[in-house]
Amino acid sequence: SLDDECEILVVGAGFAGLLLWHKLQKAGFKDVRFCEKGGDVGGTWYWNRYPGARCDIQSMEYSY
Repeated sequence: SLDDECEILVVGAGFAGLLLWHKLQKAGFKDVRFCEKGGDVGGTWYWNRYPGARCDIQSMEYSY
């Protein structure tokens, strides 16, 4: 809950937010929480679903 206090709040749970969380955990911070607009972690990969694709922009960008 955002009403609770925490040591560090990471805004966004995309690639950068997850990496920051990992680095903070390794540095010894224990009370690290996320604030994420989406329903799950993943950032761009959460909002844009391309089954089987390994890129994070619309597939039309790769069409010729």
